Amino acid sequence: MRSGEMVFDPPQMPALLSSARRGLTEWMDQIMRTVFLTLFALAVAGTPALSADLYMKYKLFAVGLPIGSGVLSVDFGDGAYAIKANGGTAAFGKLVSDGKGSVNVRGNITGGTLQPDSFALNVKSDDENGTISMQMREGTVKKVAVNPPQDRMNQRIKVTSDHLKNVLDPLTAAVFPAPKGLSAESCNRTLELFDGKERYNVHLSYKSKRRAKTSDGRFKGDVLVCRARYEPVSGHRPKRKTIQELANNKSMEIWLAPVGDKPYLVPLRASIRAPFGSLVVQAEKYKLKG
Repeated sequence: MRSGEMVFDPPQMPALLSSARRGLTEWMDQIMRTVFLTLFALAVAGTPALSADLYMKYKLFAVGLPIGSGVLSVDFGDGAYAIKANGGTAAFGKLVSDGKGSVNVRGNITGGTLQPDSFALNVKSDDENGTISMQMREGTVKKVAVNPPQDRMNQRIKVTSDHLKNVLDPLTAAVFPAPKGLSAESCNRTLELFDGKERYNVHLSYKSKRRAKTSDGRFKGDVLVCRARYEPVSGHRPKRKTIQELANNKSMEIWLAPVGDKPYLVPLRASIRAPFGSLVVQAEKYKLKG
């Protein structure tokens, strides 16, 4: 663990679980569906896509506890791409509930830019079951289906038609076009995102460059370290405490690693300090096709 992150001490487990449970439930719900979905391409466990151009396996930690693992597979075709994630988090006592889900995105590649056509999310857990599907064209959302529908609509900022233009889905946004490679410019950008329910921005800025490696030894080299900041736009409940805390949080960062010789970067690690402790996703396996 890096400086500033909570280190788990087994004798403190009863007190830790008691104090973290309530805050973790709300933060996991918001972060995993919005910012963490963007930054980590879902920390989920699933079946490896052995034919994928890129296969990565992640581990997810909450307040120092391992609560899940996951895979990300990316395929680049002739002017097209596909990204898949599927699986779930594992329960840890009363801290985290069992859950599983799948996300699939397909789209086109134009001048190195990823333009999603379809997005499908399916989530099943002890706390939530639901599906989201979107049809998009050239950065504009054309059709959205959410089941079950969002509640408390009178408390939410309305999503307008203008909010649905020039946006990406969260999974596509996890693959960063980077024609200049590991330069500061590759960090300095704003991701304008819509996940089917909420419209938000993730502002990224350059922090540093450092060496990193995965535990399988297949990736070892330089990565970009980017600061990240969440900005809600619409679809959210502005009076919700978790939204306010997340918007004011300045601890979020992401490490971006190259995808072989392709002009893209993907998350190798991401972290955030929440009121209850830290949330961290760390890649442990990295495999390029060929």
